[in-house]
Amino acid sequence: MEEEKVPEDWKEAYVIPLYKGVSKSSVSNYRPVSLTSQICKLFEANVKDNMVEFLETHKLISDTQHGFRKGRSCLSNLLAFLDKVLCQIDEGCSIDMVFLDMAKAFDKVPHKTLLEKLRKRGIGGKILRISGNWLQGRKQRICVLGKFPESIEVLSGEPHGSILGPLLFLIFINDLESGVVTQPHSKVCRRC
Repeated sequence: MEEEKVPEDWKEAYVIPLYKGVSKSSVSNYRPVSLTSQICKLFEANVKDNMVEFLETHKLISDTQHGFRKGRSCLSNLLAFLDKVLCQIDEGCSIDMVFLDMAKAFDKVPHKTLLEKLRKRGIGGKILRISGNWLQGRKQRICVLGKFPESIEVLSGEPHGSILGPLLFLIFINDLESGVVTQPHSKVCRRC
């Protein structure tokens, strides 16, 4: 922590395919899991706990975000959404919805943009520098037929199976709805 650096061997992951059902012959029925250093996972948990405490204390995560948050889940998100929709229907209002499928989203997070979003949320100093160091210079070896060839550099994304990754992803998508503009309808619904 004092050096603000993550040891290089903590940044290398062994990626194995984890079978998730249906046909074993289809690549799409496997999800990648990164096996990383156990000591690194303890380190990640410490950084994550500090970030969560800061973000929750200062209410820096949108209340509509339910993923990867204590006491919230897909079910709590669905129930909150359903309550809002039913309230709008009861008021006689029209409802427009947009659904996003963020397939492979963890793999596509650009590190530079993520670090900028962390900074904008007030995460700075050592935690920001350590997070940046943890993301940069990552390598992975992908298991192919039980063997692990040469390491390749990871240029974007969050390590699958990491402790810190889901929180960083949550911070990355936290402002997703901020650009959504609602248009007034003929009947103004204020109660919901």
